[in-house]
Amino acid sequence: MLSPIGWLDGLTALAVVLAGIIFGLLSFYKSIRLKANLLSVTGLATLSVGFILLGPAMDLLTILITEDNLEPFWLYGLLSYSWTAPIAIFGLYIGSELLLPKRKWIIVACYTGLSIIFEIILFGFSLNNPEVIFRYPEIDPNGTELLNTSINPTSIAFILMLVFLISGLIFNGFGFLRKSRQSSGELKRKFLYLSLGWILFIICGAVDGLVDPGIYTFFIRFGLIISITFMYLGVRVK
Repeated sequence: MLSPIGWLDGLTALAVVLAGIIFGLLSFYKSIRLKANLLSVTGLATLSVGFILLGPAMDLLTILITEDNLEPFWLYGLLSYSWTAPIAIFGLYIGSELLLPKRKWIIVACYTGLSIIFEIILFGFSLNNPEVIFRYPEIDPNGTELLNTSINPTSIAFILMLVFLISGLIFNGFGFLRKSRQSSGELKRKFLYLSLGWILFIICGAVDGLVDPGIYTFFIRFGLIISITFMYLGVRVK
């Protein structure tokens, strides 16, 4: 029987995944209707942000179906951390398009290269020697708790993930905040939405991925849902 904390962890993770899918598909629909390219990229970004909790969401569904946890354990981490690279690419595309359009493709190319390296390391070591990438739970949860596999802080993948997080915080978070202070009216509000969305996502995502928030999981996951909403509102075209 899944514990109350396990239910909290799983259901909030599933809510974040569904929020990413809903706002992602909504962005795609609006982009086709309005022929707005940036909304398409936002759709990809919000889908990727939602899928960073695909691991615990799938673990919950696996327990409900089989009464045991997702196996192998490293699949839990792979389902979530593999979306770090797409978030970096699509997020920094949005940031460079709105802040530094003339250098957009240089920025996107650099982070695409780093993202490819990240994915190669993540999948390569996970399939061959997963202990290099992931830290496993000390005891077998046996369907009573969700897995809590985390990325190994000594791995190169962890360092690259920190580079993505810090870049997103500086470029998208603080960059959009600066543009908001320089703007007025509707434009000011949109830049503020984008800034709050990325800052909230990076803070909540880092806390969720690096520590076990326990009972505070609800607030962390609710923060992620709000961040997805803000990202969409920041580029929504009426």
